[in-house]
Amino acid sequence: MDFKLKKKSSNFILNSNNDIAILNFLKLIDFHESDLAMQLVSKVLKTQLADGSFPSDYDSENGGIKNTCRITHLLLDYDYLPDNVIISSAIDFLLSKQNPDGGWSENPDVTIPENTMELSTVNSITWLSADIIDLLHRVGTEKIDSYKKALLWLIEMQNEEGGWTMWKKEKHGSDPDSTAQILFMLKEYCNKECFLWQKGFSLFEKFLNEREEEAKQGYYIETITQKKKRNDIYTLSHLLLSSLTDKERRIKSGYNMKDPRVRNIVEEIINIQNLDGGWNPFWQNESDPIYTVLAVKLLILLDLIDKDEIRNYVQSIIE
Repeated sequence: MDFKLKKKSSNFILNSNNDIAILNFLKLIDFHESDLAMQLVSKVLKTQLADGSFPSDYDSENGGIKNTCRITHLLLDYDYLPDNVIISSAIDFLLSKQNPDGGWSENPDVTIPENTMELSTVNSITWLSADIIDLLHRVGTEKIDSYKKALLWLIEMQNEEGGWTMWKKEKHGSDPDSTAQILFMLKEYCNKECFLWQKGFSLFEKFLNEREEEAKQGYYIETITQKKKRNDIYTLSHLLLSSLTDKERRIKSGYNMKDPRVRNIVEEIINIQNLDGGWNPFWQNESDPIYTVLAVKLLILLDLIDKDEIRNYVQSIIE
């Protein structure tokens, strides 16, 4: 198959008014030193709160653990150094919110909607804690007790079938996205031949096989309703790339275009692109800027689209 997009995604992203999505996109295409990027970075920095956090999407008055972590990752991408007060104060905020078990939940001061499945203000969240472990490792604090405690907690949260749920340790019912993210992170930070990798690898393979079948048939079966649902970018992409802060660990481990399962998944990702150039996750019908950048990032990492061509196009329309 000729992997060609229905429409350029650049216009949709740049017109989205989502500063975080645009900044991630500009960094992705090596246009992060542009005037537009610098203006948006300055705008984001002005939102930092007195305690070093960045506001939650649900509460502009209180810092969000998720947003503080991911914006700090983004600022590091924009060459802010770990000893910069902006970064260090954000790290201090996150460390102050670590739970006694070693993990992180969303800030208890933030009220999150009841239908938000992926976040909890009570229970430590596996994928969020993995995001923060990655951040602590990135700024060189992997020797501190908080980092070691978090890593140990995450290892202990692996269940009997080899995976991870989002926040409860259960024997079965692993979350595919959390499992993929955490398993390959721990493979990098721990001995890849250790027991947790052996237990988790076959489960990841099972998830990937299932995702390929869903990609080939054009739908998946929703767990609760048992109804067919059209494939979406979240469902298809997250085994390979969990978020914009996630590293390309699975791709570098051989889950690339040489793997026919990945090829089938990518073919479906391109098939489901919306006519405005974007992609939408399963919980909304309209294209989403963050998930559109995630799709573009995945396609660039898989060498299916040329970031130099995208950068030249972006430069032509904004300069």
